[in-house]
Amino acid sequence: MKKILTVPVLVFFISALFQSCNKEEYGPNDIRINNVSSFTYTDVHVDTSEGINEYGTINSGETTEYKRFKQSFNKADITLRIDGVQYSTESVNFSALVPLVKGKLTYDVDVDTHTRIISMNISKILPL
Repeated sequence: MKKILTVPVLVFFISALFQSCNKEEYGPNDIRINNVSSFTYTDVHVDTSEGINEYGTINSGETTEYKRFKQSFNKADITLRIDGVQYSTESVNFSALVPLVKGKLTYDVDVDTHTRIISMNISKILPL
């Protein structure tokens, strides 16, 4: 009876071991910001719920250096200022999002000055 029970248990542990080796690894992520608008951004702040970084001032058409986040998603909470006026992304529910695999990401950030809402897209994902 012990042999009958031991074999399925052994098979379960071996399959669990192989599955854990094949899982994609989430985070960390290095993120940079690409200003795709015609405005200069100041006080740029990015929050992925697993890290917060300040990017300072980003001129029109400029891309920042990478900054490390423990984890990131295809959306982020971003705030910035243009000529002293604050803009932000729509509120993000991070619990409903799937984390991105570890790597280097570029967030393309644009602003609608009428609605004062920031839009962002991921334009590049590179291995870390």
